[in-house]
Formats: sequence, structure tokens, C-alpha cells
Amino acid sequence: MEVFDQLADFYQGEHSQNPFQNALVDRVAGLLPAGSTVLDLGCGSGVPTAQRLTESDHQVVGVDISERMLALARAQVPAATFVHADFAELPADYGSFEAVTAFFSLLMLSRAGIEQTLDRIRGWLKPGGYLAIGMVDFDADGAPAEFMGVPVTVSGYPEAGLAEVLKNHGFTVLTIDTVTFTPAGGPPESQIFALAQP
Repeated sequence: MEVFDQLADFYQGEHSQNPFQNALVDRVAGLLPAGSTVLDLGCGSGVPTAQRLTESDHQVVGVDISERMLALARAQVPAATFVHADFAELPADYGSFEAVTAFFSLLMLSRAGIEQTLDRIRGWLKPGGYLAIGMVDFDADGAPAEFMGVPVTVSGYPEAGLAEVLKNHGFTVLTIDTVTFTPAGGPPESQIFALAQP
């Protein structure tokens, strides 16, 4: 996506040190058996998710639509595998993983697209696997917004709505929390982090 090609370096500086995301990634890493495979949807620059997971001896496949983000990811996390693709168009039989992560990538889809992707994720997860996601806390479907000075279209849910969507698409929500994160150069942002199993 052209917007993330433009923002790749700036985005990493602003959002790569989110303590709430790091804590959830570390929790997933600790729950998985050694050497587990993790699919990271909208992997961005690979930092922090793919980096932290590979440092915990897991195998990561990161998927992103931005070539610039992927160039950063391959340089910064050489132990992971990175694929240039639109994760919303990955086939139902893309693979089988112990965990799937999606931090602030699903919000770039419509709500219908989010729900279709959740159904695919459920099919990619092995029995007992985990889904870890981060979303922005707001109630909208395909709404125009400005992200780091660039116009985008985004979708989201409040916490109760996100929990309901996960349950409606076959997931058991283990934890879900709304937090406030302030990027290095931006205003505070209300975010939701959820851990679920199919």
C-alpha cells in the first residue's frame, strides 16, 4: 500500500516501542512450544512483533503489502520469512500455524473484510493456537481518517464490539483490554489488545 511505503521509516520510529503490544507478543511467545510457526499479518517493518518472536526461537512468516516496510523487515529481522502480499487476499489453505498476530493491520479493512479475515485466520490456526490482535478503539466502518498526516480509510470497534465479533467468528476471547498509548511524536491513542483461541 502506497501510504505505508511513504510512512515506513516514520511509522517504525513512532510505533515500534508500544509496551502493550510488546507485552502481548511476549505472552504469545511464552505460550507457544519452542519452534512454533507464527503468521504475522501486516508485519510492517518486522519490529517489534517478528523480531521478538524470532528472538524467542519461533518461526515467523510476515505478510505485508508495502515493499518499503518489507525491505526494513528483511534487514532488521533476517531470521523471519517475509512475503509481499495483501493478507486480506491470502487463500483459505495458505498454511497452518500455532499463532497468528495482526497488530493494527485489520483496521485498514472494511468491517466485512475484517470478518472475512477472521474466518480465514480460524482456518489457518492449528488446534489450540492463538490469535493476538491490536486495534484502535473506535466505532466506524470504512471511515476517512488521517494517519500520520496521510489520508486513509479505517474501520474499528469499541472493546465490547470487538469481543462480540471475535466470538461470532468462532473465537474464545481469553483477554481483551483497552489501553492508552502515546506515540513518540503523536497524541494519546486509545487501543484494544485481544488474545483469543478458536
